[in-house]
Amino acid sequence: MLPVYQIIVPTPYAVGPVNVYLIKDKPVTLVDVGPDTPKAEKALREMLSALEVNIRDIERIIITHSHPDHCGLAARVAGETGATVFVHTLEGRKLKGKQDYFKERMQFVVETGIPAEVVQEITGERDKLPRPTLEGVRSQEMSGSETLEFAGGELRVMHLPGHSPGHLCLYDPAQKNFFSGDFLLPHITPNPLMEPDPERPGRRLPALKQYLAGLDVVEKLPVNMVLPGHGGVFNDCRGVIEVGRCHHRFQFDRIKEKLRAKELNAYQLSKEIYPNLKGWEIFLGLSEVLAHLDLLVEKQEINCAHRQGVNYYTL
Repeated sequence: MLPVYQIIVPTPYAVGPVNVYLIKDKPVTLVDVGPDTPKAEKALREMLSALEVNIRDIERIIITHSHPDHCGLAARVAGETGATVFVHTLEGRKLKGKQDYFKERMQFVVETGIPAEVVQEITGERDKLPRPTLEGVRSQEMSGSETLEFAGGELRVMHLPGHSPGHLCLYDPAQKNFFSGDFLLPHITPNPLMEPDPERPGRRLPALKQYLAGLDVVEKLPVNMVLPGHGGVFNDCRGVIEVGRCHHRFQFDRIKEKLRAKELNAYQLSKEIYPNLKGWEIFLGLSEVLAHLDLLVEKQEINCAHRQGVNYYTL
């Protein structure tokens, strides 16, 4: 039996605090570590101390995905403790490389028909958190089929992309606990973010298709408790899965209704569906709309025509 403790760590993002999970068994493990801010580090250290764990006792860090609110403190904690950081290969590339986030996605952004001044609005908004890195620390990349052993149990690693290409979840078969990261959340559906396909240069990952396939996988698991990356733990795993499916069915219907009377590009659609977005939120809205458009085109429920560098959609 694995003793698991939830540590709530503040973030500067609208999503609110992030959950870090301490597994107080040999090897002492953290699932995610929180963002690289003084407030987050203070909260993490204080909660570990309250649980009678010195931060130097941490031997292993498991990163669910490379977003800075989840892994920002990984290098700092690993550097101080000598812990090994476990991460999916696709997320490891991001955390060890020097990629330009917007440059990698600019082709896809331009194809939405977005005006140049709006691109500047998106790219001009600086992230509230520093770019996370694993440079200089010991790390081990995973594919998502491994089993991580503890003195009193094990966690099975699952690769469940959609929100992030190398998103990992963890399953405890003895207690039937599911560490969901941002794959399943109790209060929101995760954004299928716009991502380049590492295996197909110039193409986007089918993020929503991957995510929905992952829901089918998790639905078959016997789950007693879900331990998410944000929000409270919950036991209605299948109910949350169905809420997610309902959200995406609603989005499909809403997009098709918008296209019933006219031809629109992805930016125009996102403006109709999310009229009040500003800055970075515009990119999130575009990601959500594009992910649904991609799947509707694949299912041949809508048409896509490419003209002068922009994709236009009709029923």
